[in-house]
Amino acid sequence: MCRKEEETPIVTYVTRVSLSLEIDPDEFAALRTDVDITPDSIRLLGCKMAQRAERVAALMEFLANKGFLLCREKKAVYAYSNDVEAQEIKRCMLAAGFKDREFQVLLEYTRGWGML
Repeated sequence: MCRKEEETPIVTYVTRVSLSLEIDPDEFAALRTDVDITPDSIRLLGCKMAQRAERVAALMEFLANKGFLLCREKKAVYAYSNDVEAQEIKRCMLAAGFKDREFQVLLEYTRGWGML
């Protein structure tokens, strides 16, 4: 009797989307150019940080609905998937109105017998 053994895939991949929790560096630099620090400049910084947090939350909801697993590390949120390819999720995020400066997509391949 022949039994078909389960085969390890030759190549698997992990799509990782990185969402920085920090505001855009260009916006932060523009805020720092003010010589005098004022209550209004701090309020403006707080508004920018709140806007960024809202965008990250919206991206997290979008990615979770696509089946991505989410985790947080120091200054970023990472979303992982073994089912959605990198170019596919990037196209979906752009089509949904997110800007490519709001996220970074990485694709990691693994051979069945070690890293590529």
